[in-house]
Amino acid sequence: MWSQCQWPSQQPSRIRLRPPQKAGRTPNREVPVSQRKSRQPTLKSIAAAAGVHPSTASRALNGRSDARIPEDTLARIRKVAADLGYEPNPWARSLRTQRTMMLGLVIPRLTDVVLAKMFEAAEEHARDEGYQTITVSTFDRKGGQQELINRLIERRVDGLVLATSTLGDPSLARLEQEGFPFVLLNRASRSYPAVRGDDELGAYLATRHLLETGHQRIGHIGGPQSTSTAKFRLQGYKRALSESGIRYSPDLVRYGQFDAMSAMKGADELLSQRPRPTAIFAINDVSALGTMAAGRRHRLRIPDDLAVVGYNDSDMAALLPIPLSSVQVPLQQMGQLAVDLLIDRINGGTVETVVLTPRVVVRDSSARVVRDSSARPARRRR
Repeated sequence: MWSQCQWPSQQPSRIRLRPPQKAGRTPNREVPVSQRKSRQPTLKSIAAAAGVHPSTASRALNGRSDARIPEDTLARIRKVAADLGYEPNPWARSLRTQRTMMLGLVIPRLTDVVLAKMFEAAEEHARDEGYQTITVSTFDRKGGQQELINRLIERRVDGLVLATSTLGDPSLARLEQEGFPFVLLNRASRSYPAVRGDDELGAYLATRHLLETGHQRIGHIGGPQSTSTAKFRLQGYKRALSESGIRYSPDLVRYGQFDAMSAMKGADELLSQRPRPTAIFAINDVSALGTMAAGRRHRLRIPDDLAVVGYNDSDMAALLPIPLSSVQVPLQQMGQLAVDLLIDRINGGTVETVVLTPRVVVRDSSARVVRDSSARPARRRR
C-alpha cells in the first residue's frame, strides 16, 4: 500500500509574559487579535440570517458538487455569506474532512498542445470546484507513470486524472484495489472509468471521407498499439475500408509515436511504394504535419497528388498554408468532465465512462474530389 504523509500537528500557542504590575495600578489588558477587527461570521450566524439549517449552509459554502441544494437557496446563502464578509478557511476544512483539496493530473508530454488544452480546462474547472491541481509528465518514459502516481499519493492528492494509461495497465488495477479514486482521460483501459472521444468512430469518419472523395489506396500513420487511441483508430480505419469493399493491407500502415518525426519516416516509406497511396489518414495533427512534410520531399502537391487528414483538430490545423482536414473532438469538455467524474468518485459516488462523439472538419488538405485514383510514381527531388 502506498505510504501516506501525516498531517502536521498544530503548533502550541505562545504565552506572552508580562512584567509584574505595581500595586494600585490596573493592568493593561491586551485585546485579542480576533477582537481587534470585525469578528468572522460563523456558519451558524450565516444559516440564521439565510433562514436555513447550519448543515445546509456548510454544504453550500464548501463548494460540494453533490450538495443537492435548490438554486435559489444556494444563491441566498452565498449572498448572505458575502454580505457578512465570510471567508472560507481551506486549511481548517482539509483538517476536518481529511482531504487536501488537491488533484493530481498525469500527462505523457508537456509539449502536446492537444493534451495541454484538455488539462488547462481540467485545471480551471477543478479550481472552480474548490480544488488545486498538481500536473506532472511522464515524458513518455516506460514505468514513469507508476513513479509519478506514487509521488502524487505521497503528496496526499485526493484523486488522479490519468492520460498516460495503456491497455491492461497494471498500475490501474493496483489503484482500484486500494480504493484510490482515479479517472482516465483521452484513453481507455479495461472497464475503468474514463472520459474520451469515440476514436473508432472518428477514424471511420475520416477514412470514409477520403473514400467518398474518390481515394481507393489510403494509407494510415498509426500510433503505439499499446494505447487505446491508436488501437481504436486503426479499427475505425479498417471498418471504413471493409464497408467499401476494399481489403485491408498491412503494407499501407506504419506506426509512429504520435510525433512528427516518426510520422514523416513512416509516410516516406508509404510514398516510396509502387503504387503509392493517394491519401493518408494520420493518428493526430502532429503526425499529419510530418506526413505533409514527407509529401513535399516526394514533390507531391496537397491535395492534388496526396490528400491528408489528421485527428484532434488542434488550433494550428486551420492556420496552415494548406489548412488541414481533421477529426474534431471536444477537448475542453473532456477535461471538465474528467474532473466532475473524479470529484464524484472522491465523494463516494459511482461513475460510468463518458464517450463523446467526434466529427470531421473538412479543409483544403483533402477537399478535392479524385477523378482518377491511380497514383502516379513519386517524383524524387534531385
